[in-house]
Amino acid sequence: MRVLRAIFLSDIPIGVSELARQTRLQASGVARVCTRLEDLGVIEAVGRGARYRQYRRASRFRLMNELTQLFTVERMWSQEVMTEVRSAVQIGPPVQAAWLEGPVATETDRPDDTLVVGVLTEPAAVESVRQDRWQRLIPIQSSRNLTIDLKVLTVADLKTASARRRAELEQAVPLVGPPPLDLAVLREPRPSSRKVPGSRSHEHLDARALAVARAIADRIRRDPSLVEDAQRFIERRLPSASPGERLELEEWRFLLANMSVARLCRFLTQNSERAARLRQSLPFLSALAPAEREAIFAAASNKK
Repeated sequence: MRVLRAIFLSDIPIGVSELARQTRLQASGVARVCTRLEDLGVIEAVGRGARYRQYRRASRFRLMNELTQLFTVERMWSQEVMTEVRSAVQIGPPVQAAWLEGPVATETDRPDDTLVVGVLTEPAAVESVRQDRWQRLIPIQSSRNLTIDLKVLTVADLKTASARRRAELEQAVPLVGPPPLDLAVLREPRPSSRKVPGSRSHEHLDARALAVARAIADRIRRDPSLVEDAQRFIERRLPSASPGERLELEEWRFLLANMSVARLCRFLTQNSERAARLRQSLPFLSALAPAEREAIFAAASNKK
């Protein structure tokens, strides 16, 4: 589909090397795809010899106009979304840069994937920037029927990024300002061997929350009315919630209103930063009895 989109959006014939660059695919794989599409009569080759061969839309393909229009509308929609997001996270004190990361940035996203927006700011402004920019992103999320996640980072976060996180940021697409890794000289963090007695690590708390979320997902599959219970809880809680909690509740309200039961259950147990963060504020209080939650906590602690 990525190869097909690139060819149908190009007004001139395009070669395998350029297709590989645009689609971020291996040239050998692109060549095989083009051969298959040519065999099907969807595209046609121009030029002599494999080295100089280029491809364009096949004029005799019955759906040529329809596919061209489809991809054109898709591109226009994407550009409009990017313009709206760029405006929402606009640069200026205290925001130093903003970017896209994740599947959308690498153009490997699927329909249900999250649009991950990163913002760099000063440590003292993290919470205020998160609240302000998220308030601007919420209308885009609703009107465009997207799932958006906002990550607010500092230079210290960049400097202590893990190798895996660094690789993710290297593929970030700037919205405003320079790429995130250009703003800091990265160094490996020094792991601390000291542990405070009785303290609970983030990994332990995440494991507990994940165990609870799995149990809740099982209950929701058997009783979808629990989603409505959660929605009612959110509506009751919102008026008295703190600004930070209100943002989490607004996220949950959007997800519950727009996700199917199956998709919601997958999200609850998803291995993603956004799912892990929202698992700390699960609105499904009526799904599990207190004794059940304690048993799940105990089991998670024993595994730890």
